[in-house]
Amino acid sequence: MSYKRSKLFTFMSDSPDSTGDFDQATAGRTALRYLARAMHTVHPSDEPFVLSRAEKLAIQRLKIFTMLAAAAVVVLGIWVFYLPHVLWTDWFTKTHTTLGDWPLISILFAVLILYLVVHALILVHNGAIRLIEVTCQFPRFHDASYNRHLNQLAENGPQRSVFRLRMQPRPLLPWTMPGYLVTVLLLAFASDAIVQLGFRFWNGQPISPVSMVLSSTLVAAVWIGWATHQILQQAQIRVMVPLTIRQFTNDLVEEFGREPAFRRFLPGILQQAGVSSKPGNYPHLLLLEALMSRFAIDPDKMRVVRTDGFAEQLASCPNHIRQGVERLFLFTILIDGHLSPLERNRLRQWQNAGVVKTPMADVETMQRNFVKGEGLWV
Repeated sequence: MSYKRSKLFTFMSDSPDSTGDFDQATAGRTALRYLARAMHTVHPSDEPFVLSRAEKLAIQRLKIFTMLAAAAVVVLGIWVFYLPHVLWTDWFTKTHTTLGDWPLISILFAVLILYLVVHALILVHNGAIRLIEVTCQFPRFHDASYNRHLNQLAENGPQRSVFRLRMQPRPLLPWTMPGYLVTVLLLAFASDAIVQLGFRFWNGQPISPVSMVLSSTLVAAVWIGWATHQILQQAQIRVMVPLTIRQFTNDLVEEFGREPAFRRFLPGILQQAGVSSKPGNYPHLLLLEALMSRFAIDPDKMRVVRTDGFAEQLASCPNHIRQGVERLFLFTILIDGHLSPLERNRLRQWQNAGVVKTPMADVETMQRNFVKGEGLWV
């Protein structure tokens, strides 16, 4: 049926106009092409972004391949460092320094290998992220102002080193991934040292060099595979964010655009949900921009918000307003795909105050479904 409909649109769009009016024919062909595309679109604009079956399959395969490639890079780096010490032992002699007798050349060689491994991992992950974006046609059909948003995030973020240690890949930005990868590698080395120390106490004798290298490769591969999964998951979430925010904001304006009470509560809700006036988080930046534009919020009100007794005010407001407040709060804390300890604490406070009626189990289910690509249905 869809094939015949597509052929019909093609025939109609390519047929000559009987009136000879070129402008009218051009407009007609453009309208028909738009309708044909709208009827066959994978991601309707009036629903949250849901990954299609083809997109899920492609991203899943890409994740597996990237995890294997990243693990191979780390394992190769470990063996490149180890084998020269076995084959050319005389090169790595101890050097007398003020700190004692250290194999200085081994330290320098390890720093060089670490530098190369980190940059190789950055290339691998950047390529994987780009493939995810190409698969989902991001930002072409999702965020026309993507470059401006990146520049805004760079301005809002603190001026810190690219290789600043980070325990989480959020927010996934070009200047945050190197620090996260370095952090994961350091954690892998620390975990490996603990594992080797445990084996030594268990066996009561030093571990052989080969066993030491094998344990290092296994521990490092597991850590970097987990980190790759986290990074690509954030890339997937970033793809889903613009359309999901657009749909949710449209629904919110349609239901509460003319409610003065709801408009008055908006700045406080966003602040309680962890959205600052200068977000350093891509989902929060898009959400703040959309709400301020559609609800005509004064930027000065976002900078100074009094939240004393705010939960009590929300709990005592009319029921339909409270439901809108609950939806906006849950959407804001879930749109980045992660519930931080601060967000969980604030969610419990609002549940205890009667503002949020949704149980914690349902909220966590929403989060898991969103992360899996099934949309954020709040």
